[in-house]
Amino acid sequence: MTDRITITSAAIVMLVCLAGAAAVAGVVQRQRHDLHLVVSTEGTEGMPPHVAIVTAALGTFRGLAVDLLWARAEHLQDQGEFFEAQTLSQWITTLQPRFQRVWAFQAWNLAYNLTAATQVPAERWGWVNRGIDLLRSRGIPLNPRAANLYFELAWIYQNKIGRVGDKEHWYYKARLAAEMQELLGDLTSGKTTNQAIERFRRISDAPATLDELERKTPDVRRALDMLAAHDAKPDEQMVRMLGRVLMFTNSLDAQLLSKTSLPPGTNRGLLDAMRTDKETATLLVEHLVPHLQKRVLEDRYRMNVAEMLRAMERYGPLDWRHPDAHGVYWSEQGVTVSRTLTRREDVNELLLIRSRLLMLMELMRSGRVEFDAATERVDLIPDPRFAKFYEQAIQEAFELIASDAGVSAAGFGDAEENDLFDAYEKFLNLATIFSYLYGDQAEAERYFITLRDLVTRRGYGDEPVYADTLENFVAIRFSGTVQVNLADLRQFLDAMIQRAIVEGLGKGDLKVFSRYIGVAHSVYDRRFASSRPGEKFVLEEAKLLEFPKLVENSFENVMKQNGLPVLTRARIWAWAPDKLRRTAYESLAETLRTEAEAAGLDPQRAFPPPPDDAQPAEGRNSTAAANADEAPGEQE
Repeated sequence: MTDRITITSAAIVMLVCLAGAAAVAGVVQRQRHDLHLVVSTEGTEGMPPHVAIVTAALGTFRGLAVDLLWARAEHLQDQGEFFEAQTLSQWITTLQPRFQRVWAFQAWNLAYNLTAATQVPAERWGWVNRGIDLLRSRGIPLNPRAANLYFELAWIYQNKIGRVGDKEHWYYKARLAAEMQELLGDLTSGKTTNQAIERFRRISDAPATLDELERKTPDVRRALDMLAAHDAKPDEQMVRMLGRVLMFTNSLDAQLLSKTSLPPGTNRGLLDAMRTDKETATLLVEHLVPHLQKRVLEDRYRMNVAEMLRAMERYGPLDWRHPDAHGVYWSEQGVTVSRTLTRREDVNELLLIRSRLLMLMELMRSGRVEFDAATERVDLIPDPRFAKFYEQAIQEAFELIASDAGVSAAGFGDAEENDLFDAYEKFLNLATIFSYLYGDQAEAERYFITLRDLVTRRGYGDEPVYADTLENFVAIRFSGTVQVNLADLRQFLDAMIQRAIVEGLGKGDLKVFSRYIGVAHSVYDRRFASSRPGEKFVLEEAKLLEFPKLVENSFENVMKQNGLPVLTRARIWAWAPDKLRRTAYESLAETLRTEAEAAGLDPQRAFPPPPDDAQPAEGRNSTAAANADEAPGEQE
């Protein structure tokens, strides 16, 4: 009887325990998913037998297999066996997708080590792109709370593509610019900050699904019918095709090279239909295209368009053709994630903030992108608008450091204000120069005063470069940039004028040309001004010509430089003022004709004779004048 009672009691207890376990199993499973503790065995196909056997046999002990594979991968990396190390790291991410370090290891190996294993630019770009996509499409989605992975992705954009350490960095910049301009067009050139933001807002506000788009704008069905009638689909390929057509149509280089044909893959029937039915074409461009752009950004690039818009509102007119714009976006996501972590001390938030500030400074230095699809020429031009956004960002960083939560520097403890002083000083130097050269005297004075206050706090405010006038500071810094002797005024003026020609006319920016010329003229006037207003004199020993003649001579010297590509000189000629071309044409005509023919250009298109004084400018000059009105200086 006692044994029967004991057995019955045990059975009842067992049933209660089983019922309780069943009741909490669902909760436990949900928590495992929420904490990213569930590991899928999918994707093991193609592994060597011994790895597959370990995966199947060890079960929860697969961590041991990961440790062994990781040790082997690091050994292969040290031995320079990058391809083998890459293969092992792929198996590790399959076995243990929550292992954050291996994702960073694998992306670095792709973007840096395997890139160096080939000398073919397209292959190198392919490896860099694979490193980016690995983190963007797999590593971060599987580890959304791994703040360090966001930094690794931002670093590839900023360091590998944005900087000059890789010999093919210009190729990478051109490929990124082409890829993003095909998709999004040129959203920022010639636009104010608010205009650029509002243009992107159309993408951010676009419906997320095609069904939602049709409910919101029923007439868009006509655009879909137009696509179907010309064997086109509402997808990324169609958007990129339209983007390429627009890029080639607006290409100055294509005009100079007489390349008037449309790019390969153009759906000519669709283009003809759009020209004929402009109302339906407007529906396609204004409603369907923004929806498709949004889908591609979120599905392929794994970028949240609402967060992209917030980044533009916070940090300025980010041009998504620029690598540092992507770097700013991903570092911003990393900081946001880090601030929500329980163990923030494991993340170097200071490094994330520093990298973001560095990228904003680089955007001030080169944030305006000019890309020409015909020659795949990419130019990165200063954009002083980012100066005020850098100021806001560093003040926010100082406030974070001073807050109760502070800013983690990982193993180095909490960050301090002076951890950012070097970056702030470098920024103030550049902001002073750019504001002065780009025509904002008041802003230049303000930045210069702030710079002097900062260096005084740091103990070297009495250095001569800071103790003199703003003009002298800019002259010293500029002469150091172009490596000329400041004491040789003729050399300094020639360097300034040539910079105006190459950076202004060569890149189709008449405002930049005018600003540099204006600064040079100002220096010339101050050096040679007489005591009587309106009069100038030139010291006999200086032997300098009148300033207009100096400009003419520098222009002729630039146009005769054999080291400057003929196509670049053709762009300079296309944008040069008619008066300047008229004075130089006779001495340059034969040289330019010979070099144009040698380069396969039509001399009459590349270097047309300037119009007579009484003849109005045509062709390029009318276009240049129109573009000059929309030059990218901030108009707000």
